[in-house]
Amino acid sequence: MSGALSSLVSTAAEYLQCSFRGVPFAVVGSGGQPGRKFAVHDYPYRDTPWAEDLGRKGRLYRVRGFVTGALAATQRDLLVRAVETKGPGLLLHPSIGAVQAACLRFEWRERDGYSGVIDLEFEFLEQKDYLGGLVLTALHAAIGVATLAFNAASSSDYGNATAAPMAVGASVVGAAVDTATSWAAGAVAALSSPAAFGASVATVPGNNGRYASLNAGTVDPSATVSTALAALGTSQQTLAATAAAIADQASASTLAAAILAVPEALRSAIPDPGTQIALLMQLTSYGPSVLASSAPIGAAIATVQTATAALCRQGALLSIATACSDWQPTSSNQAEALRQQVGILLDNEATIAADAGYDATWQALRALRADVLQDLAQRASQLPDIITVTRNAPLPALVLAQQVYADATRAPDLIQRANPIHPAFMPTSFDALSS
Repeated sequence: MSGALSSLVSTAAEYLQCSFRGVPFAVVGSGGQPGRKFAVHDYPYRDTPWAEDLGRKGRLYRVRGFVTGALAATQRDLLVRAVETKGPGLLLHPSIGAVQAACLRFEWRERDGYSGVIDLEFEFLEQKDYLGGLVLTALHAAIGVATLAFNAASSSDYGNATAAPMAVGASVVGAAVDTATSWAAGAVAALSSPAAFGASVATVPGNNGRYASLNAGTVDPSATVSTALAALGTSQQTLAATAAAIADQASASTLAAAILAVPEALRSAIPDPGTQIALLMQLTSYGPSVLASSAPIGAAIATVQTATAALCRQGALLSIATACSDWQPTSSNQAEALRQQVGILLDNEATIAADAGYDATWQALRALRADVLQDLAQRASQLPDIITVTRNAPLPALVLAQQVYADATRAPDLIQRANPIHPAFMPTSFDALSS
């Protein structure tokens, strides 16, 4: 094996390396055959057949390569043993990545007139894609690390900015507490909104209608409407207690911790990530009425009010970033729209932090923005687009689902997107997923 490996190293500048079950070889060409499985049904007196979608087809990879050197035959024999071994094996490919695959076909040929060079051809059927899951997991982990760094940076900058003004007197501390309390009241009100009630009912199993068909919300098989609303009531009490705790804080560090606990309590109280993001965004536009003053105590009050409002908005953005990692968009358009919206919010708050001289917060916001936008872009690239479906007359949703997707079970998705007055009379033009 050492001779074969050294010969591969010598050609690394021209060819990339691959391996199957740990046996390396050089790659000269690759291809793939993804798609979906269809059962084609023909019917009498019908011009077009019906292609029944049976799910995603197994991803087939074709790889061409070679082995060379004094031990080329030995390396070929090792590959023969590798492909004859029972079960799938690990394929490490320079562009495909790490894939658990079954070798469906393996051919080797010695070149006429050449010695020490053996050409190879493989067909692999993917069993598990390690790289795709690792990339998504790594992005989510990066968001988690970035949120922790942002939490520490914002709390530190807030303490540095407000420590001296708060030392002026109790009235300055009271102004900071009043600012945070006013913002927290918005979070308490958000959890009593119809959107929060809809997200709570969405945990009940079954088809609860278009207004309860939310995004990636968890479904509790044992839940009922009564238990879901009771859980929401408990969460409302917890959030109210968390918001009320702000009034008991007397220092910058404890006040910062109490502020950052509010949006997390709101996010934890809602099972649907889409609703979490929508309600938390209401908290990112908070701004108190600050009166400019040349007096020392007036200037101190204005400073803590501005800094506290900034920390409140930053706390909401911190929870939005966490909710984005749990959010599952249904289309690339939806993911891209949220990507732009969150990017603008983080950009604006980073600019405010930079203008205020909060260097650590600015850096943490920029790092968090990069991780969140990369995560959303990664998921957007794997989702279908939105298309416009047009018909000459209103039709029932079940009929349209059969016409568009050849699958009547997709009717609830069409209903939710078109939002008709009645599912039996869908609009003549509406948006739908392309696949």
